[in-house]
Amino acid sequence: MKRGAAHGLRKARRFYRRRNFTRVINFLEPQVFMFRESYDYYYLLGMSCLYTGDYSGSYSYLRRALDIDERPNAMLGLGAVLLRRRQTDQALRTYLDIIDMDNRNRRARRALQWLRGLDQPDEAIDWFESNRIRRILPPLGWYVPRWITVPVIVAAAAAIAVAAWPIVDRMVQTVGADSDREGSELVAADRYEQNLVTAPREERFQLTSREAERLLNRIGDDFNARRDNLVRRELNRIAMSNAAPALRERAELIRDYLQEPDFSSFSDNFTFDEVRDDPALHEGVYVRWRGRVANLDIGDDAIRFDFLAGYHDRQVLDGIVPARIGFAVLLQNDEAVELIGQVEPEAEAPEGFSLRITSIRRLGPSELATD
Repeated sequence: MKRGAAHGLRKARRFYRRRNFTRVINFLEPQVFMFRESYDYYYLLGMSCLYTGDYSGSYSYLRRALDIDERPNAMLGLGAVLLRRRQTDQALRTYLDIIDMDNRNRRARRALQWLRGLDQPDEAIDWFESNRIRRILPPLGWYVPRWITVPVIVAAAAAIAVAAWPIVDRMVQTVGADSDREGSELVAADRYEQNLVTAPREERFQLTSREAERLLNRIGDDFNARRDNLVRRELNRIAMSNAAPALRERAELIRDYLQEPDFSSFSDNFTFDEVRDDPALHEGVYVRWRGRVANLDIGDDAIRFDFLAGYHDRQVLDGIVPARIGFAVLLQNDEAVELIGQVEPEAEAPEGFSLRITSIRRLGPSELATD
């Protein structure tokens, strides 16, 4: 393998150990021609697709990895995909094949034990919802930066524990036991400004002090519960209201701590009608929608297409939305997809907004049949 290819795989493995599966996919997929005969390439892609919920892509990549080299880890991943596709008999055969290769493979044995206790194949789907499935998947491995050593970790942990305890204790009292994410101090109730609003003028949302306080409480609860999509919308409400300048400034600081979702972490979706009725209020929020690709245009710096929202099953077309992807991905016109995109108001667009796509996956035939 060429030096550049080997370096690329090492980089992808680091992303994978960090659990940054979307980044693995975005990094590796455009380089398919460089890794046509690489087991590791297809294995990393297949497992990353599995963790992000792209079971169709995972199946294709893991099958290709096993065509190159039959290894237990890829077979464990494939077994999980087959369970998710309700192909229990094939999954059972896969786990038995692993035992034939490695009689001491504990994860394959555990999978067989679980399968014996199933009454209905659909019960295996619950393993994915509860993350129990990870106990029969290959280990992800640990990621420790090169510069960190055990003595450094021990010394730093001890020093931080002693120095930070008074701060932590105060934060627990004021923010709550569940508010342990970075930035939670910005939504603490005791940090509210005395003057939350100014005299209303022509702002779209005219709030009283009481309403502003309730809005902040809701933002705080959602932020600490990691429901960032809801937080984004309410921060927009503050920006379009008569909130005091200090409150607006704090709202923008909170925005910096919000995280971009992927298929494994997405929550709190917004419907097409909600976004179409008020694109400005939903600016920057993420949506997870299904539809089809039309008018595909692959440029030098981006892929653009018209997203036929809701038309994945060819039943009802919710609307046509311009979509833009800033990373390489294989797409075809009329392909059924599920995407995660960030709303960008656009007055000239047919529905008043466009989408910046951050994650996308192809829909398999079984998903279209059971949708």
